[in-house]
This record gives sequence, C-alpha cells and structure tokens, in this order.
Amino acid sequence: MSLLLNLVNTFLYMVNTYIVVPTADDYSLSLGAAATVCGVVIGAMAVAQVFSSVYFSAWSNKSYFKPLVFSSVVLFAGNTLYAMAYDLNSIWVLLIGRLFCGFGSARAVNRRYISDCVPLKIRMQASAAFVSASALGMACGPALAGLLQTNFKIYKLTFNEDTLPGWVMAIAWLLYLIWLCISFKEPSREDEVIQQESSRGTTENDALEKGLKQPLLISSDDKKEDEDGDQDIDESEEAPEETRQPATSIQSAYRLLTPSVKVQLLIYFMLKYAMEILLSESSVITTYYFSWNTSKVAIFLFCLGLTVLPVNILVGSYISNMFEDRQILLASEIVVCIGIVMSFHMFNPYSVVQYVSSGLIMFVSAEVLEGVNLSLLSRVMSSRLSRGTYNGGLLSTEAGTLARVVADATITLAGYLGESKLLNVTLFPSLFICVISIIATCFTYNTLY
Repeated sequence: MSLLLNLVNTFLYMVNTYIVVPTADDYSLSLGAAATVCGVVIGAMAVAQVFSSVYFSAWSNKSYFKPLVFSSVVLFAGNTLYAMAYDLNSIWVLLIGRLFCGFGSARAVNRRYISDCVPLKIRMQASAAFVSASALGMACGPALAGLLQTNFKIYKLTFNEDTLPGWVMAIAWLLYLIWLCISFKEPSREDEVIQQESSRGTTENDALEKGLKQPLLISSDDKKEDEDGDQDIDESEEAPEETRQPATSIQSAYRLLTPSVKVQLLIYFMLKYAMEILLSESSVITTYYFSWNTSKVAIFLFCLGLTVLPVNILVGSYISNMFEDRQILLASEIVVCIGIVMSFHMFNPYSVVQYVSSGLIMFVSAEVLEGVNLSLLSRVMSSRLSRGTYNGGLLSTEAGTLARVVADATITLAGYLGESKLLNVTLFPSLFICVISIIATCFTYNTLY
C-alpha cells in the first residue's frame, strides 16, 4: 500500500503539472497578461521543483511519511491559490500558486522509496510502474482539462475552464492526504539497510563473477591499460573508506561525474527541453496557426501521452533485446533531431499534418530516449551516487527540471518577438542542443556500456 501511495503521488503530480497546459494562455489573457506568459505559469512549478528536490531528498534520509504529508498540504494550498487568482484578478496569485505546487514536488521521495525500500525482486516492476504512472499522469492532465468546459459561480467563486483545474486538483490532493494518513506505513530503517545490503551484495557477486572470468596472467600491455584506466578515476576516491561514502554536497557529487555521465545528463536535459517546448507552447501555436480550441489542444496532448505506454512496452520487450542500449540511444537522438527539423515553419501554409506528425515523432523518440538514457546513466554512474541526499536520482531530476525552467523561459522571452515567430525561435535552441548531444554521444560512445 505504501508503494501504491508513492505511485499515486507521482501520477497526481504529473496530472497537476500538465492539466493547466491547454488553458494557461487563456488564463493569462483573462488576468491582463500576454498569452505567452503561459510559459512562466507552466514553468513556475519547475522553478520551485529545482529547490524542493534537494530538501525532499534530504528529508527522505529520515522519513518518507512526513515529506509526503507536507507535499500534499502544500499542493492543496497551491492549487487553491491557482483557482482563486481569477476572482482576485491577480497574475501574481496565479504564479504564487504554481510556485507552491512546485515546492510540493515529492518525486525525489517517490524515487528514493523505490530504490531503498522496495525488495530487489520486484524493484524493476516498481520502477516500470513509476514511469507508467508518470506517463499516464502526463496524458490524463490535458484530457481532464478538456472535460472541464463549464462556467458557473458559487457565492463569489468562479468555476470555469481556467479555474476548475485548480479546484479539481485541490480536492484530489485533500483526498490523497486523508488516504495517506490512514494507510501509509513508515518503513523501518533496518528493512531499508537490508534492502541496500542486498543490492550491494548482488553488485559484489556480479563483480566477483566477472573477476573469475578474467585470465590469471595479465600481459604487460593489458596491465598498462589497467593502470591508465585507474588514473581516470576521480582523486576523491583514493581512500577505500571514501569510496563507500555518499557525496555530501553538489560539488562533491559533480566531481564524481565522468565524461560519459555528463553526456547522459546533457542528453536528459536536451530531451526534457525539447518535450517541454513542444507541450508548453502547443496551445499558443495551435491557436495561432489552426484556431484550435481548448478541447482540440487537450485531445492532441492526450493522444501524445497515450503513445508512451505502448512505445515503452515495445522498446522494453523487443527492441532492447535486438540492439545495445547505446545504439538505441544514438538512433533515438537522431530521430528527435529529425522531428525538430520537421517542426520548423519553412513553407506556407503551415499544415496540421506537418505539426502533428513532427510533434509525434519528436515526442515518441524522446520518450524512448529517456528510458534508455536513465538505464545507461545508472550503469555508468559512480556507486557513491546511489546513496545519500545528493544521489544520481536527484542529479537527473535537477537536470530535467532545469531543462523545463529554461524551456518555459524561452517561450516567454520569444513571445516578445510576436506569435508569428514563436515556433521557429523556440525550436532553434532545441536543434542546437540536440546536435551538440549527438556529437558528445559519438565521442563517448565506446564508454557507454
């Protein structure tokens, strides 16, 4: 039940993130701001998550229940402020509400619970369920917004397509908080240590098995190669005691990053940036070029989200058995690049077929890329980054969150050039970062295994 509550938290948070996407531009206009301020409205949640991920990760060293309770309370307050901004006629209340929602992001706790408290034999299934919950939330958010097409008042509170996402999510988090207080069981630290020791034992057995397969006599050339390889290890890992200690700060965690890990984090940044550009500006772009209403935007985003589950099943069950992860990684990056190039407005008129097909290619390939990227990242990352506050999960979460912040800021800044130039101006950085990541992958390709 505790694992289920963590997965529900993940699902609700992703719904909360994307439920405002189809209506954020209309809500901004109704409060006297420009339509492209939707980038700030959507991105405010990601800005706050940059900071919340750190203190939630640190808090999870001591407890899992208390951070989840705090998360639910803050998200309830944030969504209530978001909904009340309409009647208060304040864009600032709207932004503060979204910031509160970001400060309530417990994704670091959800990931930590799976890695530390779930038995090893079902950890893979739990991780897959985490990805599926995120994908389902991403799809259900816009779809739910499309259903909330009504307008009425109760006393002085307005309930319409702009405010209802806030009210619905506030009620959802209140119900979740009640369920959490009734059903969540705090795992004992002894059980957590046992799970970690089990994981460490498996790793050591794998290393022993690998060692038994090595020849007893090593040639001088091989020995020299080993010595050269040892020199590449970070100086901070000289002492055996230190190699077992987790990173104690962002700086020490950064010093543990090898070139291949840095490239994987760059790829993660790139794919999150490209996806956020596609999703966050979809309502503005489709309204400008195709005159789509909120319902059509919601259906488009819902269909994009639904592709995640079958694609992940296809990759996990078939493609990953036919090709190496690094081959899938590089191929996915190239397809993302093709999708970005296809999205540019180069010929008139800009058609729905071009936009939808290029968006689908970009989104699906980015989802494939994310799964392979995280798989490779877990293998090439130092064991010291698997524990403590500043762990690998936190670093990848921060990279993805920063990408969303930068993407949403790009949309808002590009809006000053006019909606006619918004599409191409926001796609140029995506293309540039994608090309750089492909080049970096080629340089580190032989270390990705």
